[in-house]
Amino acid sequence: MFYQTSHIILRNLLLLGLVIVLTSFTNIKDGISTNAFVSLDDSNLSDYQKKMYEKDATRLALRYISKGTDYADLGPTVPTEVLNELYSSLLAVHQSPFNEALDVTKNHRLHTFPVPAVDKFQVNYINTSKWATPLRLGDKSTDSDLINKLCNQYDLKIESHERWDDEKNLFIVKANKSLNIAAIAEEFKSEEGIDLINLLIPDTEGNDIEATRTKKGWRLDYIVKFDSCFTGCKKKHIWTFEIANISSGNANVNFIGESGDDLPTWMK
Repeated sequence: MFYQTSHIILRNLLLLGLVIVLTSFTNIKDGISTNAFVSLDDSNLSDYQKKMYEKDATRLALRYISKGTDYADLGPTVPTEVLNELYSSLLAVHQSPFNEALDVTKNHRLHTFPVPAVDKFQVNYINTSKWATPLRLGDKSTDSDLINKLCNQYDLKIESHERWDDEKNLFIVKANKSLNIAAIAEEFKSEEGIDLINLLIPDTEGNDIEATRTKKGWRLDYIVKFDSCFTGCKKKHIWTFEIANISSGNANVNFIGESGDDLPTWMK
């Protein structure tokens, strides 16, 4: 009886040990862990990197909440909760220890393709408009109550005033903080004399980041596009990460894998 009991206990211990070993290898690939616990801290990022990730998070949030709706029909600001989660997710990948994270954040320096617009737009106006007199005299302000109100409300600056043609001039409006520019630009159209609003969206394709909501956080796909992108990229290579359990200062990052077309030698 003692021998049978000892045998059962030993067998159970061996089975438990096997379960622990197998569990410990569920996130191991080629001998390297693909899961990491990351402390979120952007203090080591440059101001430029912070600005770029802010733009990325804003674009990804707008794409997520739009659900096919025209961006101009959404509000100028982005819901804080979604924006913060996406910024934290981007930061988590940046700070994760995987070689693949280095590939997307430092080697290829991947960011979102600039759609939708989040930081600037162009305004073409009839050059005889009275409200634009200060602009024509070299100032970076207007006599338009509407434009001045919007600039103050959304922390916008007028830059690069210049001649467009014999009848029209143009200026660039830049936002100090990333916003839903399409919605703000729509409000500018109400000013008399404004002829055209250009959101400065590229006509080509290019590298991108895509975000998908998951049960525990977000999946981020970092995408390099290549092969004739001026007429529509024919090939792409994708790195996929899942970010979960995002809190005020921590997150779990899981590198899922790579997919798509092989990168050209000169890109590796």
